Parts: sequence; C-alpha cells; structure tokens
Amino acid sequence: MNETELLQAMDVWVKNLAIDATVMRKTIDVEGTSREAKKYIIGGLAYLLRKVDIIPDYMGGIGVLDDASVMRIACKLAMNEGVPGASDEFKKLAEESDMVKLALEEFYDQFENYVKNLPIEKIRNRNAETILDEPGSIDQFDRELEDETRGYRPKPLAQNNRTLRELKSFIKSKVR
Repeated sequence: MNETELLQAMDVWVKNLAIDATVMRKTIDVEGTSREAKKYIIGGLAYLLRKVDIIPDYMGGIGVLDDASVMRIACKLAMNEGVPGASDEFKKLAEESDMVKLALEEFYDQFENYVKNLPIEKIRNRNAETILDEPGSIDQFDRELEDETRGYRPKPLAQNNRTLRELKSFIKSKVR
C-alpha cells in the first residue's frame, strides 16, 4: 500500500468515526465477548470523550485521526482477548490496525502500549472497570458517546505527505 492509498483509507476512517463507534459499542453486548475485550473496547471509545487527546480535534481531519487509530488498535486488542461473535465490521476495524502500524512505523509500539493502558485511565471519573461494574455507568457512557458522535461533522483529511509526518510527530511528542 502506498502513501496515497493509506491516506485515502484513513480519510474514510475520519468520515466514518461515528459509525465505527457504534460498531464498537454494539460489540460490548455481543454474547461471548470476554471482559478483557470489553475493557479494551470501552477504553478505545472513552478516548473519544477526552477533552485533551494526542491531536486536538479542532485541527480538522488529522484532529480525529488519532481517535480513529486508537479505535482500530482497541479493536485489535479486543479481538486478541476474545470476541467470538464479532461482526464483520468489527473484524475489519481490528484488521485496519495494520494500516496504523504502516503509518506510524517505528512509533507504532509505543502507540499500541498507550492504547493498552486506556482501559485503566479515568475519563470523566470512570475507567473501563467502573463502566462495566457500577450500576447505571454503561447507560451514562452510552449517553455521552451519543452526544459526542451525534454532532460529529467530519473534515477531510489532507491528502499530502505532511499528514503522516504530523501524525508521527504528535505520537512521538505526546505518547510515552
């Protein structure tokens, strides 16, 4: 896959962010999804709710490219933990983590480790365990996701070599 094809695929991710979030959320409720898989999915979705993330969302298409990338890695991690009833759409998100690896090159491992830790991070005073265990927490989480994605208006991802350089630069500087 060349850089142009990679950027075109990532532009689709940016456009479909709300749809992909719905696919992920539905997977939490799929019978047989392991608890660890659910935690990775929640961690990936909770990233959307962060006020301050790796790339500020106001930066246009690249501003949500980190969100879309986190979601794909979270799906891959979840698949590794057990999602036997995963939909084809969910499996596709997990498989697209390979494109994140291609885009980030030497920074992929540190980014993946960052995503691995998202289920334990508190966002809006909750982490994945809290959302799964406290009565009413998953309902509140659902409302917040709905609020976040309902107003989502995608901005196109710039189709030039600077986009991938900026993505790598943000990952390098903000992910430890």
